[in-house]
Amino acid sequence: FPDVPMMRRIVRVHQPELPDKLLEQALEAFYWLRGVGGLQKKPSTSELIDWVQALAMHGVDRQAVVSRLPFLGVLLKKDADVDTATRALKGKIAGAGRR
Repeated sequence: FPDVPMMRRIVRVHQPELPDKLLEQALEAFYWLRGVGGLQKKPSTSELIDWVQALAMHGVDRQAVVSRLPFLGVLLKKDADVDTATRALKGKIAGAGRR
């Protein structure tokens, strides 16, 4: 699977106008999501490309990309995976609030 620098180049081919900070936030969120245990189908490169397009088109705040994972259904195709990711995200946010 592509590492972060390669993925950055791949996304740039498809979304050359994407702001750098949005791309970095999206990559951070994407690789975090791929690391969530229990997913039946981890998001792929094509889903990342579709997701950053949705983020850019809708003017999503960069911080929301990591903290809320907007348009999660673009990244994950299975309802069970969306539920798993939502629980993991809530745990991540709760853990960050305790620091």
